[in-house]
Amino acid sequence: MNRKRSAVLTVVIAMALPFSAHGQATHTRTPVSFTLSGCTGLPAGLIVNGSGESFVVMTTRVDSNGVTHIEQNTLTTGTATDSNGAGYSFNYHNHASFEIPPGGFPFTASTTDHFNLIGNGKANQLHVHFVARATFTSPTTFTFEFINSRGNPFACDPI
Repeated sequence: MNRKRSAVLTVVIAMALPFSAHGQATHTRTPVSFTLSGCTGLPAGLIVNGSGESFVVMTTRVDSNGVTHIEQNTLTTGTATDSNGAGYSFNYHNHASFEIPPGGFPFTASTTDHFNLIGNGKANQLHVHFVARATFTSPTTFTFEFINSRGNPFACDPI
């Protein structure tokens, strides 16, 4: 998924959630499937298909200054098979946090994202991660900064 689109979608979802002074948590489970091809961390031509379940916990609270704090944690686990028939397990974790002032803008969002594929084939030990920060000055204007990364998150993180 396009990381910019994912970040914007996460913000839109977060802003649509009901807020509570004491905090509120929502839990969501969703089936997930992916096809990983063209990843620079895999041998040329190798394709990996996976499926599993995603579990998302999102908490929101408004502090005494009216700042809305949103924390989103996503854990996805499952199994995968490559085009040579080898089997894998995978895990994905994303933590995102938002601090939104009473006026809405500007606000910041930070995210840490990991994808790991472990198994007995040529895609074994594929590890991709990144840490990024975005500052939104309006609904359509933002800056995006990678703090660090490992692997190619754009080509090798299918979730």
